[in-house]
Amino acid sequence: MKKNHLLSVAVIVIALVILGYALPVTGRMSEIILTVEEESGRLAEADSSPKIIEITAKRFTFEPNIIHVKLGEEVIFRIKSADVTHGFYIDGYDYFVTIPPGEVVDVGPIIFDGPGKLKIRCAITCGPLHPFMVADILVEPNYVFPAFIFLTLGMFGATTLYISRGPSNRMLGVPLDKDVDLLRVKIVGPILKKILQWRGIHFALIWPNLLIFMIVLTTAFFGNPTGNKNFSIAVVWILWFAAVEFMILFAGRLWCTVCPLPAFGEWLARRRLYGVHSLRKWLSLGKKWPKSLNNMWIPAFGFLGISLIVPWLVTRPVVTGFLFLILIVLPLILHPIFTRRYFCRSVCPAGGYIGHHSNASILAIRCRNKTVCDKHVAKECIGGSPKGYGCPWVLYPGGNDQNTYCGQCFECLKSCPLDNMTLKLRMIGQDLANLATKAKDKFDEAWMDFIRFTLVITYQLVFFGPYFWFKDWGNMGNIFGANLATIGLLTPSFQGLSNWFGWAVIVGGTALVGYPALFYAFSWLAKKTAGDVEHAPKQVFLSFSYALTPYSLFLWLAFAITLVTVNWAYPLTAFSDPLGWGWNLLGTRFAWRPILPDFLPYFQLPIVLVGLALAVNSTYNIAVRLFGDHAKALRASTVMGVLHTLAALVFIWIISG
Repeated sequence: MKKNHLLSVAVIVIALVILGYALPVTGRMSEIILTVEEESGRLAEADSSPKIIEITAKRFTFEPNIIHVKLGEEVIFRIKSADVTHGFYIDGYDYFVTIPPGEVVDVGPIIFDGPGKLKIRCAITCGPLHPFMVADILVEPNYVFPAFIFLTLGMFGATTLYISRGPSNRMLGVPLDKDVDLLRVKIVGPILKKILQWRGIHFALIWPNLLIFMIVLTTAFFGNPTGNKNFSIAVVWILWFAAVEFMILFAGRLWCTVCPLPAFGEWLARRRLYGVHSLRKWLSLGKKWPKSLNNMWIPAFGFLGISLIVPWLVTRPVVTGFLFLILIVLPLILHPIFTRRYFCRSVCPAGGYIGHHSNASILAIRCRNKTVCDKHVAKECIGGSPKGYGCPWVLYPGGNDQNTYCGQCFECLKSCPLDNMTLKLRMIGQDLANLATKAKDKFDEAWMDFIRFTLVITYQLVFFGPYFWFKDWGNMGNIFGANLATIGLLTPSFQGLSNWFGWAVIVGGTALVGYPALFYAFSWLAKKTAGDVEHAPKQVFLSFSYALTPYSLFLWLAFAITLVTVNWAYPLTAFSDPLGWGWNLLGTRFAWRPILPDFLPYFQLPIVLVGLALAVNSTYNIAVRLFGDHAKALRASTVMGVLHTLAALVFIWIISG
């Protein structure tokens, strides 16, 4: 079956047009541009006989892992399995072939009539790392990759041109001082207000998720030991993980609103499921949280630590089970000691990265008028009222101007007697410049950005890249799945531990040292180029790091799209067969088949480019606030924009190069 490549042609033509403006005029554009169809035909005529490519499939790689074919070339793949039964699937081509162990199977002939990078994927579950088992086919000349490069450079150039005009307090043309009061929108506002002020809304949102998490724990410990056949893996690390990224953008900390992890501890401390009481003392020691831990260091290192075992975490149910068991027990211990949601605020890895990156969200809880709040003496939003508790996140909601530590529990909407708290829609990055210029010693938030930013590129490479050796280092060379009964199979060898140490050094070193050092060098150069003499390099470095907040969020969105479109069948099947025992309880058992996998780079590219534009524009807004001068801000933003563009090109290389 031929691959539909009209979109490839369109992207290539657009990129070549952009290139045409940059090249010296040496002749007509028609002499420069060869259409994909002409090149395909020319190469096909050069060699009409099918090319035979031999491939060995073994857990969990194809050898060779990168295959080069010519545009228009006819290929037969001769495949053998070195261990267990594998499947063979090529993005965009209707081939689902079973490869039994010890047998040789020919697939094809296949004519590769569209340029770009395609994936060979294992189509039959062969073990825990089965979803990671991919190889690359590069159809050459690969016009798509240079086209993507030119479009990326074009986005950088266009955004730089835009900020050169000196947009005042705007993000990509949208004013940052404008927002929409959702609770005053006709029809929708009053209904939404009643729902959010209903005392039982929090409980009503939590208990279904609590039920799901009980299923997660049960299936993790007692279900199928192979990850993609187990509810705990398929639902948590495909469906939930991807959904959280979209929640951050469109709904801020909505996950924290519905998260069941702190529920037991909070219910125990309050001695209530959702009602309010003011007379009975909380079941708590009322200790103060250590000031040295009132930051994002624990969540940042927690997220990095989880990522260092991600090949096991997302493929071995028992590892996921123990992680979530810990995350349920911790708040159960901490709440009766510290009362408030310090677990969510300063311990939970998910709460940390969701909180910091929700500053790039279009949604926020804010007061309508700060003057009204400041003049009001009672401050029920802090101390509580008969209708709501004081802020469990230890904030003054009336003066809050960031999403970092606001968990969207809506207690302030319930407790405020002045109806001065509301839910607002606004442009991405409304708070970033203000936060960044106040970040004199916020190394914790800067490193949260560095960790999140580098890990999304790592995840894209590990989950969907062809480099098995790198994945296997993180996997410690282990080929076994595991539940509670078979946990002993995860005992690593000395060689496996040695390889994992190399993996940890590469991943952790890049996140903690390598990229921050590169970022510091660029921020120092940006300061020098701007001619700034008032601010210390540290201040510029920390302030500019906030531009990574929207950038990394959009890269995670690009990753999430691939995660879901390739693996959508696993979580849907898991709802019908949570233990992986072959059930079909809800009729949602589906055969694995990716959704438009050959178009994934074209879906990802616009998201990456928007993230790049947001990073450059955010840097400019921060620099204007920091330096107080348009010319200085423009020069600094251009320098930092080069670094942001280089990062985008690395991501582009992974998906199309």
